Parts: sequence; C-alpha cells; structure tokens
Amino acid sequence: MNLGQGIEARTIAAERVDRLAEWLEISIGPRLTAFAAGISVGDLHRIVHRDDLPDAEIERRLRNLFAVASLLAARDGAGFAHSWLTEPNPGLDNRTPASLLHEGEAPESVWFAAAPTF
Repeated sequence: MNLGQGIEARTIAAERVDRLAEWLEISIGPRLTAFAAGISVGDLHRIVHRDDLPDAEIERRLRNLFAVASLLAARDGAGFAHSWLTEPNPGLDNRTPASLLHEGEAPESVWFAAAPTF
C-alpha cells in the first residue's frame, strides 16, 4: 500500500483492517483513532496486533476514517489530518468531524467537508 499517493477506494476495501488501523494509530494517534471509530484504545491495539478482529461495524468505521484521514494526509500532511478531525467545522454545524464519526454519522457528510472547494 503506497500511502504517499492518493488512496483508491478499492485499495481501502482490499487492505487488511489491521494495517489500516496501524496507519491510523501512527498517523493521527491512538486516542483520536479509537474515539472516531467508537472503540477503546485497548480495542484498537488488539486490532492492530491482530489479537482481535473487529466486527463489521467497527471495520466499516475504521475504513471510513482511513479514507478521510489518508486523503487529508496525502494532500496536506498527517498533522493537518489530525487537526482537521478535531477542530469544529462550519460545514458540519460547527461539530468536529471526529465527533460525527464517533456518533456513527454517515461518512459522506464528513467526506464532503474534507473535499476541496473550487
């Protein structure tokens, strides 16, 4: 998986979830990753180390978070991805993208807020 380039949807869908979770843990931090995915840091560590497999809902949340974070990191750097996820966003009614993902919000609204405007 080449994370320096744009990430295609089929790559995200095909990649092992433990690898995506590991990238998230390293790139945006374990606490933010766990919070946005709606799991504990301990659960995240078990997924990363393949000690536990996430259920379908948690896997979906991790893949969605990876899609957004990798897009932002590729475009502007991992630090920007972390900041963007944790700062209130006017396009999301001044809520943080991480909070919306944590609450199970459909990721499309978060993705649209991450998309560049022209």
